[in-house]
Amino acid sequence: MDLDQETAKELVKSVIDGFEEESIVNAESVTLFLCRECLPYLTKMNIPANIVQAVNGLAEKNEDLTAAGSLTDLVIAQDGRLQRVIVAGFGKGDECKPNNLRKAAGSAARALIAAKIKQTAVVAPILSNPARTHYLAALVEGLVLGGYQFTECKGKPEAKPELDFSIISGIPDAERVLAEAEVVADAVCYTRDLVNRPGNLVTPSVMAEEAEALALEYDMEFEILDVTMMEAMGMHALLAVGQGSIHPPCLVTIKYNGAGAAPYTAYVGKGITFDSGGISIKPSDNMGEMKDDMAGAGAVLGALRAIAALKIPCNVMGIIACAENMPSGSAQRPGDVVKAANGKTIEVISTDAEGRMVLADAVWYACKQGAAKVVDIATLTGGVIVALGTETAGVVGNDDVLIRQLIEAGKKAGESYWQLPALPECKEALKSDVADLLNSAGREASCISGGLFIGEFVEAGIPWAHIDIGGTSTAAKTAGFKVKGGTGFGVSTLIKLAQEM
Repeated sequence: MDLDQETAKELVKSVIDGFEEESIVNAESVTLFLCRECLPYLTKMNIPANIVQAVNGLAEKNEDLTAAGSLTDLVIAQDGRLQRVIVAGFGKGDECKPNNLRKAAGSAARALIAAKIKQTAVVAPILSNPARTHYLAALVEGLVLGGYQFTECKGKPEAKPELDFSIISGIPDAERVLAEAEVVADAVCYTRDLVNRPGNLVTPSVMAEEAEALALEYDMEFEILDVTMMEAMGMHALLAVGQGSIHPPCLVTIKYNGAGAAPYTAYVGKGITFDSGGISIKPSDNMGEMKDDMAGAGAVLGALRAIAALKIPCNVMGIIACAENMPSGSAQRPGDVVKAANGKTIEVISTDAEGRMVLADAVWYACKQGAAKVVDIATLTGGVIVALGTETAGVVGNDDVLIRQLIEAGKKAGESYWQLPALPECKEALKSDVADLLNSAGREASCISGGLFIGEFVEAGIPWAHIDIGGTSTAAKTAGFKVKGGTGFGVSTLIKLAQEM
């Protein structure tokens, strides 16, 4: 993988090759990442003896010192001064996975920022093993993501904290690994920013501007379909959703070509920049959170940003279907029948089931542009939260191989997915008496039927997977590498999927 050298130069802070005691002694602070099995190795490494003694003494008294999620703050005399040592645990046995290290790093980053520490030596004995490259990547991602802050809407935006991590590592080519991990984390933060911005600042046209800027920065193809162009193509499902807003809808495509004549995989994102529910209006409580209904489109843009920066040898087209779902005299009504671009007619049962309608025309367009595979990502349903909670996204599709690839990519990226059954009964429930399809089959198995609705607009024979991030796109509280607000869920998975397809 070829990483743009200017990008690498900007992102790499400091990697110290080998565990040298002097690097730790001279540091302002030390952040020590430990699993239970790492403790015996402390005495075999060039870690100052006073730190080793203090940590081992605590470990004898407190088994939870290395427990996943634990943070212990120490102050140690070091060369005539006081040195802060933060011990971050990431479990024992099977718990000692990269994602637990990623979570521990996120928590440690916030603790360091809160303590106003400017520089820390990052020590993780597990990084003395040259085969643990993926642990180094997870550590770096956690440090960046855990320290994320969104303050741009404050009257006086706060300066980003200045915190230099000097990571001590025995991993070969560690600077490249660190730089690539920071590109991925930066892409997630980019998506978090988009999701966290309010609906008056992020409209369909703003999403199009973001996509165009991205395409220009990385020399990618860019296309925008406006209302007139979509009408000419018969995209009345997407148009119906946006017709109630003063902000016109649009369909945006950016194409990354890193593999010549190879076929394209389409990443298709739901970009509802604000979802009031339309005429089927949502309850007023917490409606403001519906600014995050473009998180799928945000994930697509974030993934394309990293894929292009890393110059991954693949071909990906990113398509974002953008609209604002508002009630007005021009809005679509429950009971309306509209015809999608593929000729199928849709009876609108609920104007609050709008995401699947914009995606209907978007996945059709991806197929028409020659996509060999289609992956769509959307904050589609609340039902997925009932089914899977807020840590796991639901997946449904027509191709088990693609779905397995997606789930495996998620495991490596630290994101959890669960395949839902494409039940024929759920597909049957979408049939309408007056049109071809209902846009809502009700609450039962809504995350399955909602996904299968989108599948009706994918051309036969094209592998397709739908990701419902209705429960994972935002976090209600800060924990691990997730910060309250937009999570950027899906970005890392889509990047990893592009690397491995």
